[in-house]
Amino acid sequence: MESGSEQLPLKVCRRCSVASRTESEQCPSCGRSYARGGLQWRWWFAIPIVALAFAGGYFGLSQLVYDDDGNAVTAEEAQAVAPGTPRTEVEEQLGEPSDADVNARGLSCTTYEVEGESGQAWLFCFGDDKLVSAKPFDVAD
Repeated sequence: MESGSEQLPLKVCRRCSVASRTESEQCPSCGRSYARGGLQWRWWFAIPIVALAFAGGYFGLSQLVYDDDGNAVTAEEAQAVAPGTPRTEVEEQLGEPSDADVNARGLSCTTYEVEGESGQAWLFCFGDDKLVSAKPFDVAD
């Protein structure tokens, strides 16, 4: 003859390892819940966060490594700038320069990389904020 307690489900507590035949949702020995869902939910929640962090880091890093030469100019664009053009108009027309430098003669010079040409640049020199000269040159590696 079977007793009523043998028909109840056998549950093992994850905290204290006591096996009990009970319908209760909590261990009669330590009081902890038999439910297992809390830890699994946290892992599933973390996966999209990790994926988004990875994607943001990868694509953000690729923008730094693979610069699209935003300040590069073509030879035609550089030659189209007329002497005497104010510096502000040159920067509006060509964008931000790659580098700015002041040489010994008191001229303020900026450089623009040449689009598609590694080691090539255009040097624009200004006196009194007006273009004095523009010429191509090889960039020393």
